[in-house]
Amino acid sequence: MMTQRSSAERVEQDVPVTALLRGLLLCLMLIAFARLTWQLDAKNLWWDESLSLQRAEEDWLSLLRGTLVLQDGVTTQPTTDQHPFAFFLLLGGLIRLAGISEYTLRWPSVAAATLLVPTAWVFGARLVKNGIAAPSMPYWAALFAALSPFFLWYGQEARPYALWAWLALLSTYLLVRATAPNAPRSRWLGYGLALFFYLTSQYYAVFLLPVHALILYQWDAQRNRRRALMVAAALMIGGALVAAIGAWLILGQAGGGSNFRSISPGVLFPDLLNAFSLGLSVDIVRVWWIDLLFGLVALAGLLWGMRTRAIILRGGWIVPACVMAPILLLLLADAVRPAYMNARHLSLIGGFFILLLGSGMGLIWQRQRWMAAGLAVLLVAAMGYSTRNYFMESAYAKPDYEALGESLSQRLHAGDLVLLNSPLLWRIYQYYLPTEQIEALADAGAPVQWRGIPLLGRPVQETFSEIDQWTDEFQRIWVVRSGVNAFLDPDGEIEPWLDEHLFKVREFDFFNPTSGLETKLYLPEPPVDEDQAPILADDVNAIFGDQIELAGYFVGRPLTNDSTTPVTLYWDPQQTIDRRYKYVLQLEMADEAGTWQRVAVTEREPYDGYLPTIWWSPGPVIYEYSELNIPHDVIHADDDLRLTLQLYDADTLEKLPITAPGNGLVAEDGTTLIMPVELTPPYDQALQQTQS
Repeated sequence: MMTQRSSAERVEQDVPVTALLRGLLLCLMLIAFARLTWQLDAKNLWWDESLSLQRAEEDWLSLLRGTLVLQDGVTTQPTTDQHPFAFFLLLGGLIRLAGISEYTLRWPSVAAATLLVPTAWVFGARLVKNGIAAPSMPYWAALFAALSPFFLWYGQEARPYALWAWLALLSTYLLVRATAPNAPRSRWLGYGLALFFYLTSQYYAVFLLPVHALILYQWDAQRNRRRALMVAAALMIGGALVAAIGAWLILGQAGGGSNFRSISPGVLFPDLLNAFSLGLSVDIVRVWWIDLLFGLVALAGLLWGMRTRAIILRGGWIVPACVMAPILLLLLADAVRPAYMNARHLSLIGGFFILLLGSGMGLIWQRQRWMAAGLAVLLVAAMGYSTRNYFMESAYAKPDYEALGESLSQRLHAGDLVLLNSPLLWRIYQYYLPTEQIEALADAGAPVQWRGIPLLGRPVQETFSEIDQWTDEFQRIWVVRSGVNAFLDPDGEIEPWLDEHLFKVREFDFFNPTSGLETKLYLPEPPVDEDQAPILADDVNAIFGDQIELAGYFVGRPLTNDSTTPVTLYWDPQQTIDRRYKYVLQLEMADEAGTWQRVAVTEREPYDGYLPTIWWSPGPVIYEYSELNIPHDVIHADDDLRLTLQLYDADTLEKLPITAPGNGLVAEDGTTLIMPVELTPPYDQALQQTQS
């Protein structure tokens, strides 16, 4: 009793919990939370995050089974996710309550990364109480957890990686508490729940079970060695069963596990060290020496926790084992079959690495405070540098699917087909692109549709045959391509075939830091009418500079209030043209004073230079699918409207005079053609009226 009393008094001295220190811990938690929620929805989702959304949206049974259904607009194909259900169960409940915004989808990861801070603190406090770590260690661990660039990255991502790290740390801490002397049995309930959610959130969780088994064996062996062996063996058998289920689900489907790669220790260790020190938002080649410094501090913490046999027996081996065992088991598994993707799949050791960092800093602080202070400034500054990169540098941003969706929504016309390459990304396309709107408009009779390519479960030649048929049904074909994967088109056959068999007239690139993200606009054939007879056009027959005749035009019906109004222009070259000309097409509206005000304008080369005037010669009529971005909310049925058109030299900017007005009118400047126009309401207005 006297010894226990002395130990307790020593513990109270070693781990002071004053109001000031409680406030410090709260501040660190608030810092972590603020970093994680700042600009949480500023970055678009990326493909993996859309898989989280897709699984969370499934019915509960499909969610638990891990069923993900792919679709290409024609057929569906079920697949099996590579992760267990716990994270998605949590996310599924959340989105049913709060919706599917980026902010909501990323909230579970925010919570997990924030909770990592107090969990690191209490685990560190336990190590101090057991005489394993220096007294200041919990606060250093909490500081590094709050500022971790790795957990900032994955704490702002709708994926389970931050949750894995927190559950790994929490379950191990609760096991350490449950096996402490005179611990109440109720602590086993907490450990059991944490372990259950941990094992059902990640198959790689089994890499930590040998450590848990050793903790259980060490705790029970002195009382009943046989029982201790049986308990440890039962835990290992349970882990093996989980691993077998995971391997069967992943490797049992076509292409399962193909996204894993083999890894050598010489690559793995630097990769993990950089990830858990400075995260993904740095160039490892430039910061290797800082990574090494983090590693040396963590190594000091590791060695200090194993400085004597007595300390090791009190649990000094646990945190180092929680770092090293998963790495060694991964390398062992990798020797049989490639088992590594990147550091996020070993995020389970991230919290333990932070504990080693905290232990190392606590040791240095205990020995040389001025050295510890200087070292802390350097390490925190390095973390700040990585954090700054994460928020400010485009290289660490996410693909701009939102801009792609806005561009496509605006430019989409009746008669368009949208091809999404590849169907594996259909949910992120659906999230940012107007696919649901296209389906609703198509159901209402609008000539517009979307499909995924390559078609699921079919040879690529069948996709080409289908595209051939679609070219008879649609005037224009948009192809959306993300280079994030090419699993369905490994030989890259789709894009060359499109370029060879269709006529490309426009191309738009969007930001993607790691691969391409683009839309291309194709026509089924070159836009040339050999019959020289404009179809469905208002005849004009106005000639500019004795070179180019506007034979006619046709103003179509926009799909929605937000989309552009299609205007087809029929050009008839009167001679071989050796200059590049641009045109200015405007919609004007008369105000109350009778003054014409510009409402919308399009200025460009024909087909944005894909079919420039220097290629034109007399003979066929060239039809151009142009557009005007008309704000329909400011236009009324009784407004007085007109179209105007000018042509000018792209190099000299000199305007071409109108030498023959045809059925149009010529403005006083002699270069502006005036034409009548009638606008029709968008398709979606008719759809809304039908629904109402």
